[in-house]
Amino acid sequence: MKSLTTIIMSVALATSVVAGPVGSAPKNAKAPVAPAPAPAGCGCFGAGLSADVFGGAYLPEFGDEVLGGGVGINYFFSRNVGIDLNYGLYATDKEHHQFDANLILRAPIDSLCIAPYVLVGGGLATNSVTRGNYQVGGGLDVRIPSASCLGIFAEGAYHFSEEEPDYTTVRLGLRIPF
Repeated sequence: MKSLTTIIMSVALATSVVAGPVGSAPKNAKAPVAPAPAPAGCGCFGAGLSADVFGGAYLPEFGDEVLGGGVGINYFFSRNVGIDLNYGLYATDKEHHQFDANLILRAPIDSLCIAPYVLVGGGLATNSVTRGNYQVGGGLDVRIPSASCLGIFAEGAYHFSEEEPDYTTVRLGLRIPF
């Protein structure tokens, strides 16, 4: 029985020595400092669907420059790669209808909540005669996180047209994410 009591007392004494002092930390010890949180960024440039409403200008190489507007829909498969389908109507002598489909490559800068992008694609233009075209261009998408990531965009595209003079379209509009 004495040996059992000796073993229990030895174990109890050893565990209290290993556990350290009971009470507060020494006065010269520093409290642990939590690391600074990583910048959150704006979080507005993920994959997903958005709609565009825009005003624009049709700038042919020859002839009168005119104003117009249109609508579009965009789908991004990732932060950086998406597609854009849009329709624009410009007030030429016979109304210029422009249907475009583009591949978009963007490079979001989350700390500023902007995304510069380039686009390349093809489309149809009709002004009493329907002709195919292809275009290259670029733009800037600015998002407002406090307004449910509502965007303002500006872009320009140069259109290489079949049998007609080439032309440029410039657009400024709102981008509404879903």
